[in-house]
Amino acid sequence: MASPQFTTTLSLTEMEALIRRVVREAVHEEIEHVLQHLPSSIVNDWTHEGPYDPAGDSLLLAEALTERQRYRANPQEAMDWEAFKAELREAEEAGELPD
Repeated sequence: MASPQFTTTLSLTEMEALIRRVVREAVHEEIEHVLQHLPSSIVNDWTHEGPYDPAGDSLLLAEALTERQRYRANPQEAMDWEAFKAELREAEEAGELPD
């Protein structure tokens, strides 16, 4: 049995609205699909963590706090992000970075 066929007329505005609605719904469905396969929160996903190491964690925290204090005392020593990327790119081009 053949499917019923019909002909309709849509204005350009109606066609754009229809396309936008379909795309919006498709994108929404895709995002929902992706989100279902991601961990709900990094707080709840401990797979990225290393072994339990309170001493190492304390050392890392102390280093971070020292670095923060050094930056607060001398903010002019910090390098601008764009300047850092330019310097890194120049070092790469000059072959100055280890493999």
